[in-house]
Amino acid sequence: MKEFREGKAIFKANLSGKDKGPGKAKGVFYNPAMRLSRDLHVTFAKQFDFSGIMLDGLAASGIRGIRLNLEAGVNVEFCDSSRMATETIAGNLEMNGIKSKIYNERVEDLLQNRKYDWIDIDPFGTPAPYLKVALKGLTDGGILGIAATDTAVLCGAKPSICKKRYGAVSMRRVAAKEVGVRILLSRIHNIASGMDKGIEPLLCYSEGHHLRVFVRLGERKDIALKWITKDMRIVDREEKDAGGPLWVRKIIKAELIPESQDGVLGRLLETLREEANGPPGLHDINDIAKAAEIGQTPQRIKIVESIRKLGSFASSSVFSPLGIKTDAPEDIRNQAVKLAQSL
Repeated sequence: MKEFREGKAIFKANLSGKDKGPGKAKGVFYNPAMRLSRDLHVTFAKQFDFSGIMLDGLAASGIRGIRLNLEAGVNVEFCDSSRMATETIAGNLEMNGIKSKIYNERVEDLLQNRKYDWIDIDPFGTPAPYLKVALKGLTDGGILGIAATDTAVLCGAKPSICKKRYGAVSMRRVAAKEVGVRILLSRIHNIASGMDKGIEPLLCYSEGHHLRVFVRLGERKDIALKWITKDMRIVDREEKDAGGPLWVRKIIKAELIPESQDGVLGRLLETLREEANGPPGLHDINDIAKAAEIGQTPQRIKIVESIRKLGSFASSSVFSPLGIKTDAPEDIRNQAVKLAQSL
């Protein structure tokens, strides 16, 4: 076990992975590739006047909860079924001058008897087995943070497993990750509805090898899940090659995206803010160029600027480096990509 520094925290853990990818589950798991996710979580938490208690539900080394406490002032409790992990968390809390409760049990068992105002579940693999118990463990108005690294399932590579695990048809290509997020939201929505509750997505995104959603639990609302076609049309019923059923309402609240950040995190936040009010789905810039019968595809930002000049919504997207989020019809997209050639 080695000593690491991340944000304002100093802690001990077993290194798993390097700069990218999911790493391997071993010992007291710490994957540095998830640092940007934790950076964003801390920044996001600062946007709330949060006075309740958060549970770091699969805490491992406790680094997420420790950083949220040190950098955002969040009151965090920790849970892990591994005794080695909880003993390590205790040492890490002491190293950082934090006093908190640590539970050495399965999060499923803990949440049978306790409720929290914010629960975060960041499993190694699919979050599907934890969704119901996590929602039941939330107070009214509570926030649920869920990470998913089973992207092959959610993003089109294993459609039969996605159907079995999440009850939906996934989609390949440029919109795959956004559709995966919306499928995850649809599963959370369905479980919440069964509890006579509703959800409000606050911040949903993809980064690196994982998908992540933050939702608020509230009153039940009659929200219909729909389907999205290959050409990004929203339809009420299943069609050939369409993805769904999925959440088609907004998945990012622009007012919760902070400004004044530098570096990679700043660029991520800027893109999230730009695409927050766009329609579901993404259009591939190479497909736009091909449809317009031009040669080399212009830079994405130039196509975005051109669509905006022509009066339609357009933005880049965190879900794909080749994706554009726009409500422009095909003729406007074709016109825009030709205009982008001259910029």
